Amino acid sequence: MKVDSSLGRELLSRSRNLDEVDYSWMLDYNIKFARCHTVTQYGAVDGEDANENGGTWKETLVKYKLCPADECGYGCSGGEYLMDMKDFVDLYTENKLTADELACETTRENCVCNDDDEDACQNTCFEAAEQDYCIETDDDGEAFNVQEYLECAVLENQNGDDGNGDVYYVGPTCSENGQRVNLAVFMDEFCTELGPSAIYATYTGETLPYAEESIVAENCVSCTVSGDDDAADEVSGFCGDSYLAAAKCEANMDIYNPITAGCDYIHSIYLREDGYTPVGHTWTLIAAWVFLSTTCILAVVAGKMHQDAGKKILLNPNNAGAVV
Repeated sequence: MKVDSSLGRELLSRSRNLDEVDYSWMLDYNIKFARCHTVTQYGAVDGEDANENGGTWKETLVKYKLCPADECGYGCSGGEYLMDMKDFVDLYTENKLTADELACETTRENCVCNDDDEDACQNTCFEAAEQDYCIETDDDGEAFNVQEYLECAVLENQNGDDGNGDVYYVGPTCSENGQRVNLAVFMDEFCTELGPSAIYATYTGETLPYAEESIVAENCVSCTVSGDDDAADEVSGFCGDSYLAAAKCEANMDIYNPITAGCDYIHSIYLREDGYTPVGHTWTLIAAWVFLSTTCILAVVAGKMHQDAGKKILLNPNNAGAVV
């Protein structure tokens, strides 16, 4: 993340330097994306008129976990954290780019090439290491940079005007189930009102990347950065900066002075989430329908029993039995 970017200045303004506090305990932890939330907030934003958009605005948040490195996985027991989604994705993608570059460089240095075509030889090494992203192609097309769209960017029409003068934007969003962070087309400059997804292909001739695939993978990411030569390992900027910017719930962590001030907010964030339906209300409706159905059934059974009981029994003088 560039320090001189607006996103960098915003994040650094509410962060402390990692050197000020001992965060070495993070070396034994991995960071893992847990869920994405979209909530509607109320009031003015950054001094703007609160009457804009009815005094409401949407905020996207990411919940992540810090899990013990040897136990990281689905449902791991560890700290829970909540932070701005765009900040998290920016730190995540920056960390991934750095890790990919380091992996490519390591493979390149360890690749033994005796052929005249060194590039082809290195590409073979990359393929063997399952690092296809390291292979440079002759494609003249510019590689898609997801970080350019984290701040809600204007979608440039490469095929000329569409005839109606509409302006569209591309930015990150939470999937409906909250399990992915995707890119989507929006109608407004704040990337809150979804637009027609097909317009990206109309404007660019290509499919919008990360429209279905999540920008943030589900795998665990180590918080440890190996030191050079004899230098000690360090906490990664991804884990450190994410930690500084997040609300914290460390009730399940065996660390010195765990922070639990954010537990109530983190555990109740789903109540504020757009599209949330109270479970109690749902069960009340179900119980009412069950009660009505059983009442009707019992009424029918009782009526039938009363009808049968009211019938006369006639004796047949020619037989010992009775005829109803």
